[in-house]
Amino acid sequence: MRALVLAAGLGTRFISEKPKVMHSILGKPMLWYVLKAVKGLNPESIALVVGYKSEQIKNYFGDSYLYFHQSNPKGGTGDAVLSAIEFWRNYEGYMLVINGDSPLVRTNTIKGMLRYIHLVEEYESIKLSALLLSAQLPDPTGYGRVVKDQEGNVLKVVEEKDASSEEKLIKEVNGGVYLFYCPHLLEALFKVKPSQKTGEVYLTEVFRIMAQMGYTVRSFMAEDPTEILGANTRWELSIAENVIRLGILQGWAEKGNTLHQPESLWIEPEVELQGDVEVYPDAMLIGNTKIGKGVKIGKGSIVENSIVEDGAIIEAYSIVRNSHIKAGAIVGPFAHVREKSLIGKESHVGNFVEVKKSFLGERTKAKHLAYIGDAEIEEDVNVGAGVVFANFDGKRKHPSYVGKGAFIGSNSLIVAPVRIGSYSFVAGGSVITKDVPDGDLAISRPKLKILKDKGKKKLQDLR
Repeated sequence: MRALVLAAGLGTRFISEKPKVMHSILGKPMLWYVLKAVKGLNPESIALVVGYKSEQIKNYFGDSYLYFHQSNPKGGTGDAVLSAIEFWRNYEGYMLVINGDSPLVRTNTIKGMLRYIHLVEEYESIKLSALLLSAQLPDPTGYGRVVKDQEGNVLKVVEEKDASSEEKLIKEVNGGVYLFYCPHLLEALFKVKPSQKTGEVYLTEVFRIMAQMGYTVRSFMAEDPTEILGANTRWELSIAENVIRLGILQGWAEKGNTLHQPESLWIEPEVELQGDVEVYPDAMLIGNTKIGKGVKIGKGSIVENSIVEDGAIIEAYSIVRNSHIKAGAIVGPFAHVREKSLIGKESHVGNFVEVKKSFLGERTKAKHLAYIGDAEIEEDVNVGAGVVFANFDGKRKHPSYVGKGAFIGSNSLIVAPVRIGSYSFVAGGSVITKDVPDGDLAISRPKLKILKDKGKKKLQDLR
């Protein structure tokens, strides 16, 4: 089997400068979901028909696919398939044709269509010329109706604007996913005439022509009618995104994870949960994120392209980006860990602490109001409230090092580059501009002066 994905649409109703198929669903282009479903079939090859701003599609998806250009953006789906005729002209097998704006179609559904073709060939000795995916809708308004004969063979697909009052009563609608026997498609498609109203070449016209030529066309009913829902407007895109989002959440729940208020959660398709994960409302898990066993993700937290190991806790309203949180560590609440930081086992990055491109060893704690940038901090270090690692001199970033077991008192300023030795002690309020050897005490404070009764007088002057 070969697969042809039609991705040349302008997306006029999207009112957008980018191709319709590149609009995002859960952080991925709509087309990504279609190609994922197609790749699950292991076809011989996959080709894409592109058009408007095709470079955006090619740049994103790379050289893994064959690309054919549809020169007439209003040529219609039949013209799109003809644009890729070199892909299938001499092919003697079946070709999947699917629209790039059909992100809800599942691999298993198309596999079912392929099995049906083989069963018909084996038990009825019939070579199907085409098989189209369809669905029964209680309200079929807006969809092409599937018209059949008494034996259940498809005679034609008629669009609603062209349907008679009797045809409009048909509830089986076209899902826009097709399997064609290529030699018969070649015969029929060249007989399709452009629409007198729009000038478009409609691919669905081949079903009528095939039936007239004596070929057999059947339909395959989708088990879940939502699969046929396309995304022709921004609102339909939102609906499709919600269907996919809830499907992902249901899958993770069934694999042993607790998702509180799933209607508020955002988990993207490449995220992995290892089990017994608990995710609280309004959380977002983004990109290539891996969440270990027993992890808790607090309310409103964001974890993006990061690893969170077993038993770690991401407290409420914390952000972890492009970083690694080791087992048993605690981040937050209201913490920010970013840019390839590594938080060691059982460490704690607490309230309003930002960690940027830094390493924190095991059991190291920075619980309050600190900034740690470009630092390597060994195990069992205490970073007090208000500590700042001043890593930027106005031109360059500089690193700092803190040895194991060190203590950095509250409101200290560590001016990089600097090295603070193991088991050393930095007194609160100190400004450290020089290395502190192992085991030493560093104090840098102006002498405290107390002027008798001056405070009371100062207050009186202010009033």
